[in-house]
Amino acid sequence: MSTGSSPIAVLGAGSWGSALAILLARNGHPVWLWGRDPARMLTLAQDRTNSCYLPNTPFPDEIIPTGDLDAALAATSEVLVVVPSHVFRVTLESCAARRIPGLRLAWATKGLEPGTQRPFHEVAEEVLGPETPTAVISGPSFAKEVVAGLPTAVTVASRFPDYARWLVGCFWWF
Repeated sequence: MSTGSSPIAVLGAGSWGSALAILLARNGHPVWLWGRDPARMLTLAQDRTNSCYLPNTPFPDEIIPTGDLDAALAATSEVLVVVPSHVFRVTLESCAARRIPGLRLAWATKGLEPGTQRPFHEVAEEVLGPETPTAVISGPSFAKEVVAGLPTAVTVASRFPDYARWLVGCFWWF
């Protein structure tokens, strides 16, 4: 079920970020898949796959791999953060610094903020402000199962019900 064609910037091009980007693209969303290593992202763009983490899973045409964070964030106000916990805050700070109009941000980063042991929803509210719609996406699920189309489940949690419903629609598939 496609929910439309709202572009989404997926920040984090590991296995989980790539899998979620593929699912979003399959559901009709243009996706800017950002990774911090421009050379690696150029390889992903040329090969049209993330052979390191998801071999034999081609990227749909709707995915634009990039190492240019400004380009990814300029394309949309919809952001999905899928980075390791130790760079979660700095990634959110990068988004906040760009003052993205209408920013809505979800994350699929696991754990707590290293050092402070604060949950990520507190970090997000501190960095982005309490008015920014935020949500967390959590499994039990595995990247390889998602891209293979196997049955899996994720939960969306947010204090912004309309945003949560929109996210559920983005990831819904049969």
